Amino acid sequence: MTHTLLHQVLVSDLVVPVGLAEAPGQESLTGSGARVADGTWLRCDLMVYRKEQARGDLWYIRGAPLLAVEVTSDASRAADLGAKKDLYERAGVPAYWVVDAKGDDPEIWVFELGDDGRYAEEERIVGGRSADLTRPLRIRLTPDEIFDRLPRRSAPRRRTIVSTDTTDQAGPDLPHCEEPILIDAFGRRWPTGAEKVELWDGCPVFYGEWDERDVEIAERAYPGRVVRLDQPPGEPGTMTVLPGPAVPAARDGG
Repeated sequence: MTHTLLHQVLVSDLVVPVGLAEAPGQESLTGSGARVADGTWLRCDLMVYRKEQARGDLWYIRGAPLLAVEVTSDASRAADLGAKKDLYERAGVPAYWVVDAKGDDPEIWVFELGDDGRYAEEERIVGGRSADLTRPLRIRLTPDEIFDRLPRRSAPRRRTIVSTDTTDQAGPDLPHCEEPILIDAFGRRWPTGAEKVELWDGCPVFYGEWDERDVEIAERAYPGRVVRLDQPPGEPGTMTVLPGPAVPAARDGG
């Protein structure tokens, strides 16, 4: 089974139990985004939110979801348990689950927002165990019952390809390279075939397998900005596009 298919299967296994546990006024979506700020758009593998947050849009909700769920991949694991968890925490997402697909059996990390506004690890549910949760819905999580017993062997990774085709861009032009990029300008400006694309505090973040060639292409697609690989070249992870360095203003006079 390829990693992409395994990821999809694990997400789909969660859809039914989460959907059945939804309280009145709650809805869930897979693969959609949460616009938690003008410069931050996070794509959740599965989320539960209030109906009024959708407002007719299906590709993102407005504001923090009630629950965000991420299923890790080789490219996303460090972010899901690190920087992205911090973003969900800062946005005030009450509950965050991480399904770690590493190894033969998935395990579920459960984080809940405390009175201090910080995540506390409430549960780490491994095979043979279960946990009863109440936030933001009442549900018993039992990995052995939720996830199908499927072969965990992954096919060799396929390299992600960056495309600089901008013929299908949406939204206004990109701002000056020193300024953050907002979601309306970001639009569809991302690499073709990226595992996942997000916007963190005005900085595009691409999940996949990247190397120096991708950095060069991204630098042409985002002129004047700094492109950073967040792991060694050729390894799965993230590529982040940061604002460019400030250019000193020219002084008048001789």
